[in-house]
Amino acid sequence: MAEIATGQSRATRLAFDAEHACAELAAADPVLGALIARTGPYRPSTHAAPDVFHSLMRAIIYQQLSGKAAGTIHARVLAALGGHEAPGAAAIAAADGDTLRAAGLSANKLAGLRALAAAQLAGELPDESRIDDYSDAELIEAYSALRGIGRWTVEMLLMFHLGRPDVMPIHDLGVRKGYALLYGLDVLPKPKALEAATEVWRPYRSVGAWFMWRALDTDSNAAAQPR
Repeated sequence: MAEIATGQSRATRLAFDAEHACAELAAADPVLGALIARTGPYRPSTHAAPDVFHSLMRAIIYQQLSGKAAGTIHARVLAALGGHEAPGAAAIAAADGDTLRAAGLSANKLAGLRALAAAQLAGELPDESRIDDYSDAELIEAYSALRGIGRWTVEMLLMFHLGRPDVMPIHDLGVRKGYALLYGLDVLPKPKALEAATEVWRPYRSVGAWFMWRALDTDSNAAAQPR
């Protein structure tokens, strides 16, 4: 998760007031509020592609790879597709499979990119010109149905590319570890238990989740606070 949340990157354009969100969270959850005071402000960042389609393309390429290796392959794939930052679905669909494999794509990732491109060309993906009209649930359902794109990938898209305020990635290991550290738990919370425990963070669970990653960055050598 650190590759998404930190590092050299462009700032996410938020769909909400981050300062207000942090104040609301601090009032609702003093333990989280203390963490925000130590590590704030909320400054999510992303190596964002120019649009949702190319963010998903990048996410498929980056799966199960370190940031450096994935970045190298991503650059090679873009070069193979004409050297543009946003080659588009038609270029992916028309590209020679052997050429993309030579750029470093596995067979599964190539199939995932083909599926993404086919869905875009068929008009099966949400209309990006009115992306703000879609709820988080609608976007998760639409994009996670595609080969090679799971719920977590779409949640990261919502948080970091679209700047949505109330996404809670309950299956993210870093979020679960950060929560256990911050609240002094002996074991990692189960996803459903984490979901229930963070209801108090609504409607700013994206912000709370982000601070769980920060807890790992800043509190890993400190004693966890009692809940």
